[in-house]
Amino acid sequence: MSRITPIALGLALPVALMSQAALADLSPAQVWGDWRLYMEGMGYQVNASEAASGGTLTVSDIQLRFAVPDQEGAVSMSMGTLLFSQNGDGSVSIVMPDQMPISITAAENGGDGDSVVANMTFAQTGHSMIASGDPSSMTYAYTAATAALTLDQLIADGESFGPDNARVILNGSGISSSTTMTIGDLRSYTQTGTIGALNYDVYIDNPAESAKVALKGSVEEIGLEGGGMIPLTLGNAADMSAMIRAGFDVSGKITYGSGNTDMTVTDPVNGDFSAQTTSQGGALGVKMGAGGLSYDGAQTNLDMTVRVADLPFPINISMERGAFNLFAPVTKSEQAQPFAFGLTLRNFKMSNMIWGIFDPTGQLPRDPATLELDVTGRAKLGIDYLDPNAAAAMGAGGPGQFENVQINKLLLDAAGAKLEGNGDVAFDNTDFSTIPGMPKPVGQVNLSLVGGNALLDKLVAMGLLPQDQAMGARMMMGLFAVPGGAPDSLNSKIEFTDEGTILANGQRIN
Repeated sequence: MSRITPIALGLALPVALMSQAALADLSPAQVWGDWRLYMEGMGYQVNASEAASGGTLTVSDIQLRFAVPDQEGAVSMSMGTLLFSQNGDGSVSIVMPDQMPISITAAENGGDGDSVVANMTFAQTGHSMIASGDPSSMTYAYTAATAALTLDQLIADGESFGPDNARVILNGSGISSSTTMTIGDLRSYTQTGTIGALNYDVYIDNPAESAKVALKGSVEEIGLEGGGMIPLTLGNAADMSAMIRAGFDVSGKITYGSGNTDMTVTDPVNGDFSAQTTSQGGALGVKMGAGGLSYDGAQTNLDMTVRVADLPFPINISMERGAFNLFAPVTKSEQAQPFAFGLTLRNFKMSNMIWGIFDPTGQLPRDPATLELDVTGRAKLGIDYLDPNAAAAMGAGGPGQFENVQINKLLLDAAGAKLEGNGDVAFDNTDFSTIPGMPKPVGQVNLSLVGGNALLDKLVAMGLLPQDQAMGARMMMGLFAVPGGAPDSLNSKIEFTDEGTILANGQRIN
């Protein structure tokens, strides 16, 4: 079941389950037909009983089955009964019961092997879903006072687990969303939504294992937005490269307000563990398409307390802001494509108890630490690395070549020392002889260090750094750097010339 991926499952479940509307003429059969077409296009086999009476279409015994490629497994899901009712204004109401049973089965060997069964209940109060528009462009509006998804039973390897040892409960309130789907050569969609508050409660106690895991938490003011293009027929949903070539291009973003998490692991063999976190909000975004794959996320005012069995005191850390971004090309191209990576840890703090482990006399400044890194560049891909067969065909040459790397910002400010840098280096991938084993670099890197010698002195005094190693570090700094304008400051300019020479502050070092 290694290819039963969250991407395949998530895409195949109707995006329309959370959606807002405009007025137009639709029939119940057209709305259900669009749902069915969407799911079948995602690779699901759909079976259901349909009965029309007056202006209402009753769809019952809904069965969905997704066969994982290469006979590695299958996923099936059964749902209850849905009613599609005609409204007087030309829209259609999708009526779901207050409690809807959902059963998901994942099995190996094309569906004939070992299986895992999850029986769940989806419950709602004050809910409404309305579809409007026309058959080629439908808008779905969904609201609910509350919605909850509960795991009632988990069956694995023939053994049944109930709420006492396998509990998953998600509770949301103040829910609304709007989704518009338009069908042309591709299926396009736009989606927005909000959730006032979300609570979760997870508990796992496998009798075959010693550890018990409990996870509880909540998050407020969740915002959702997304959109993109999806092929009408995905084919092999495990082959993301083929999906992208067929026009798959989607993006989404989640924002959230304050939240908290409490995790406890009870383990009589390896020792107990617990962690409590709080934060004041953040965001997470993703985009995937022919233009590349990108992730970005941020969190503000994070506080964490961790307790482990081997330490007699808690580990307390906090951070004003943590953020990351990653962008990478995904398709083979003869032209260089952009990439990017960024990381921010701003005003990172540790408790005095942690400092005391390696600095009991308080010789190091305990000011908040900051790390910021911003790297961009261009690279040429030789394979479509989202193709499941790409790794086998890659060979020894690697997936591609760097054309250039640009360090837009480097900042490390910690323990009384500050390192800053930037640079821009291009690579000649036709020349692997000037510097054996790597393409010839051309460009420069600029670095500055303040407080480096003072930090070395303190590390030696604390016994964390042997004197001879400190001496070696100073010799290296003397070779690659020159004194700056301020006390205990060093500057370094590393140049890579067209002739293959490497210079440090104008002096040749190769």
